[in-house]
Amino acid sequence: MAKLWRRSGDNGQTQRVSEIDLKDFRISRPTIIFLSGIFTTDRNRDSISDGMAEIEDILLHAPPLERPPDVIALSHANLRNIFNVFAYNARPDRAFNPAAAAMAAAIILPQVLDDKGQPRAAADAAKNLRNITLVGYSAGTVFGQELFNASLYAMKKSGYTEPAARDLLQEVVLISMATVSRPMREHGRFTTLYLAATNDLAVRLKERILNPLRRLFRACADELVIRPLSQTSLLITAAVNKKMWHWQKLPNGEQQKKDISPLLPQWMRIKSHHEIPHYTTADDEHSAFSKIVLHALANAVTRNSRMNVRQLLAPPQNTDETPETDKYKNRINGAFLRSA
Repeated sequence: MAKLWRRSGDNGQTQRVSEIDLKDFRISRPTIIFLSGIFTTDRNRDSISDGMAEIEDILLHAPPLERPPDVIALSHANLRNIFNVFAYNARPDRAFNPAAAAMAAAIILPQVLDDKGQPRAAADAAKNLRNITLVGYSAGTVFGQELFNASLYAMKKSGYTEPAARDLLQEVVLISMATVSRPMREHGRFTTLYLAATNDLAVRLKERILNPLRRLFRACADELVIRPLSQTSLLITAAVNKKMWHWQKLPNGEQQKKDISPLLPQWMRIKSHHEIPHYTTADDEHSAFSKIVLHALANAVTRNSRMNVRQLLAPPQNTDETPETDKYKNRINGAFLRSA
């Protein structure tokens, strides 16, 4: 069964992870839940910690936040979770596994049901759900969709009509990176940004099997393209740089060169382009995805009303107007124009 974890340490030094007791778990403030890839299992504590550190590093480069979010991470029970990826993709309209059902009960249902298990007033439930931001990576993007299906199923069993449940669940924001779910069949769910690199090996293998994105990938393989899929979702595609390093800005404004650890061993002589920094980087020269996750996260954790999916892409309100900001806006606006 999947588990949730927090990090603890001494002033950013040695970081340990501790399991969250789901029976007592309640979300009462802005919270980012990192839905990790297949290799982040319950026993792999370093990988669990690294996932949360990745999110924390992104937030270091965001404008100052009045309410720093809680950052937690999900781990998978074992590598057999890969079968859930195939099972979900075969039936994306309704499939979810027992782990997703357990997480729906821990994460979503307390926000929308009262202590007696009855539906909360819509305004209260919506306000509660705005505290939840999901960040899915690789297999975690499928888990995010299973979480939606499990939540919808449980809410309907608890007395919600399907339209009311779907409407409320749109308050949750999902940032889906290295997406291996089925965006074309996931309309009207969480408010979602799907990021999929056209040269990401895992994304392309999934695309070859299921064929949902092949026409789009052929049409504009390298350029940044932003395609609206529904009122609540955007599909963002581009090719990522083949180099395994990028420039990372330090909190003091200086730049440092940071290596990207390859996902596949060197003896395979294959580059996956599936590594998470390709998607989370703020280096404009490295990836056309640069700063998208940064801005989306900052916007998501500061929202106090339902977030229009396009608003996630905008520089946060307290971002300084600079040539760099203008360059970002032009890149985003140009991508929408090409996708129109």
